Amino acid sequence: MRCHYDVLEVDCNADDDTIKKAYRKLALKWHPDKNPSNVEECTRYFALIQQAYDILSDPQERAWYNRHRESILKGGIDEHYEDNSLNLFPYFTSTCYSGFDDNHKNFYDVYRQVFETLASEDYEFLDGKFEEYPSFGDENSTYDDVVGPFYAFWGSFCTVRSFAWLDKFDIRDASNRRVVKAMEKENKKLREASKRERNEEIRALAAFIRKRDPRVRAHRKELEEKRLEQERKTEENRRLKILEQLSQAKEYKESEEVRQSQLENLREIEEALDVEFGSSNGKSNMEFHEESDFYCVFCEKVFKTEKAMSNHKRSKKHKDTVVLLKKHIKEDDAYILMADEKDIEDEEAESKKKSGKQKRKEQRKSGYDSDKSWVDDGGEPGTSENETNEMFVKNDIESNGEKYVANSDETNIFLKMSKVSKRSRPDNKARRCKEGTAKSNATEDTKPKKCTCDCCGEIFESRTKLFAHLRNSGHATLKSLPVTSSAKTKTNRIKKK
Repeated sequence: MRCHYDVLEVDCNADDDTIKKAYRKLALKWHPDKNPSNVEECTRYFALIQQAYDILSDPQERAWYNRHRESILKGGIDEHYEDNSLNLFPYFTSTCYSGFDDNHKNFYDVYRQVFETLASEDYEFLDGKFEEYPSFGDENSTYDDVVGPFYAFWGSFCTVRSFAWLDKFDIRDASNRRVVKAMEKENKKLREASKRERNEEIRALAAFIRKRDPRVRAHRKELEEKRLEQERKTEENRRLKILEQLSQAKEYKESEEVRQSQLENLREIEEALDVEFGSSNGKSNMEFHEESDFYCVFCEKVFKTEKAMSNHKRSKKHKDTVVLLKKHIKEDDAYILMADEKDIEDEEAESKKKSGKQKRKEQRKSGYDSDKSWVDDGGEPGTSENETNEMFVKNDIESNGEKYVANSDETNIFLKMSKVSKRSRPDNKARRCKEGTAKSNATEDTKPKKCTCDCCGEIFESRTKLFAHLRNSGHATLKSLPVTSSAKTKTNRIKKK
């Protein structure tokens, strides 16, 4: 049975207009009336043309024909179809060929014929899209042009054969559409299984041949030689680069030494000129060293090269000197800060004037303390509470230089205050001792202290003047810091308030 597309001489993807034009052309050519000399043959062939056009001109008939074209061409399930595919299992052994020499059954000839047969089997199902499969080649074929593309194609080969002759069910016998779909599903499973099995056989054969192909072995050997050569060149380039860097480092070191020697000669010439004609810029030798790039400020040393300077900075002596100087600087800063604070407190104490009201409050407090101490020391007071209060009021008035006679209301107020003070002060004796010590300390602190310079012995009235003298004359010396009692003094002042 011939294919309808072959009868009309069109492709499987031809549109309706193309099919119609082809039918008219063939109908005029094979119509019996146009060929009276060959009526029987033209009548039979004209019937095939008419049948093909009737099926392909109807969209539904054409779709059904396209899906089952292979089954129809192979005879369907009604006729016995013998699969003529090439059996590949005999070629999975080295006994199928006789060596690699030039003979008709060598490695290259045998497997070239095998893959040509496999390609011809697929050519029948390409539907007009003819594509030539890669050839196996011979012993003289290059890897890039023949061998490589061949194994790349057949190593992932997928056949275009439909295997429609393996269908188990004939969809023409289906009673309804649901049964048709079920039959098509079962037939599709059988086709896909056979197609997958055939693809695996062909791919396995390609892998088997690849392992034994001398051309592949030669290519691998060539790649290995190229890799080793590339590694050797890379290592050689690395060594040359290291040598070049070392030579550049030596040249740089020599040029640096030459530059330093030239600078040293220039400095010697400048010093000689300064000695002979006098310094033009008025800079001392110390200032010259400080402006040098390789001068250590901590150790007061000058070095000729940067390397010598860096080695000196890493030395233990330099590090110890830096630590010691930092320690002295911190101590001096702390000492000066504490002295400044003390001077400020002394100046505030001297300049502050107490008002009359504050003096009266202090005298009242001292009166309370004397009354309290008199009661505590004697056990019982020698006079009455009213007399005590009157004495306290009279003392207060006389201290302000005024004459005043206390009345009974004020006496009662002071009497109540004395009672409250006796109940709320249990440890009067200890408190009196503490307050006396605080008063003596406050009196001593308010007195101006004289400060003496340890170098020249000059005496100053305050620490501020002493520190100004030390900064101007440079007579500062190191001494241990005394323990200060400024915190205690501030605490006592807060308690008194």
